[in-house]
Amino acid sequence: MTQTTAYSVDEFIDDVREIFDDTQDPLAQASRVSKRMDILLATPGWLEERLELPDEGGYGRYDLHLDEDYGHPGGGFWLMASVQKPEQDNLPHDHGAAWVVYGVYDGAIKQTKWRWFYPGEGVDSVQIQETGDFVQDDGKVAFFLPGEIHNTLNVTDGRAVVVRLESQKLDRVTRYQYNPEEGTVVVMDR
Repeated sequence: MTQTTAYSVDEFIDDVREIFDDTQDPLAQASRVSKRMDILLATPGWLEERLELPDEGGYGRYDLHLDEDYGHPGGGFWLMASVQKPEQDNLPHDHGAAWVVYGVYDGAIKQTKWRWFYPGEGVDSVQIQETGDFVQDDGKVAFFLPGEIHNTLNVTDGRAVVVRLESQKLDRVTRYQYNPEEGTVVVMDR
C-alpha cells in the first residue's frame, strides 16, 4: 500500500461532511467517502494516534467520531474501528436505509454478498443465497449500499482491524439479519 503523510482523520471527517453537503445520492456519497478512506488508510499511524490498542487482542468496537449534524438518511454518521478475533464471523445482514464503508487497516476480511432468490430463478421456494465474495486486505476499501446484504469473516490467523464509516449510526436504523440455514429474517437489536 502506498503511504502518505499529508492526511489526518480530522481532514477525513471534514471531507465526509462536505460530501454529505454536496449530494443526497447514497451511491455518490459512499463512493466518494471510499476514495477518501483510501487516502486515510494510506496514512501511517493515524489510528494509533486515536486509540491505544494493545499489540495483541483488544477485541471489540472503538468510537472514533460521531457526528450528529451530518449523515444519511439522517444526522449521526459514525466512524469506528472494529478489532476482530481470528475467524470472527457474523450472519448475513443489511444496513437498512444506511450505507457503510469498510476499510481494512490491518489484516484481511472476506466479504460475502447475498440476495433473495424467488421461484422462477432456479429455486422452488424463496431463499437467501450467496452471490459472491471477495477478500479485503490491508488498505482495501469496499462499501455496501442501503438494502445490500452481506457478512464479514476475519480470514487472518490473528486479529483484523477494520475501520468503518456508517452513514448513520446503525443502532438508529431498522436493519435485518438473515439465517440462510433456517430461512429466517429477524430485526437486529438496536
